[in-house]
Amino acid sequence: MNVYLPRESLDETRRKGRHMSSYMLAQLQLKYGFANLMRYEAAMVTIRELFESQGISLVAGTVTQVGPLYEAFNLWEIEDQGHLERALGALTLSDPRALAAMGELDATVEHEQTRFLGSLAFAGRPNTA
Repeated sequence: MNVYLPRESLDETRRKGRHMSSYMLAQLQLKYGFANLMRYEAAMVTIRELFESQGISLVAGTVTQVGPLYEAFNLWEIEDQGHLERALGALTLSDPRALAAMGELDATVEHEQTRFLGSLAFAGRPNTA
């Protein structure tokens, strides 16, 4: 991970107690149609609850309004790149709510791409509502 830190190193930043945030960006192409979007949103309520129970926080969930339609972006704050794997390992996949939500995602998402991101020092912390 490359982090731009003017005037101080990453080690100095950590030593001073400043937190360098890590994120996972999920980019999803949903199947076309408003009904699919509504099904996706309903499933993501459960996914958000499951992720938050494992310390993964949703920073933003968006969908395109211009350009490729029904493209969703979810930005999640994580501890590090291994956090998602640890969280998924800790979840009980026999939970009927989890199974139902995953079934809805399978039915509404055509393609997903994820990226792991590190924060830049100049950006500070994102504003969350």
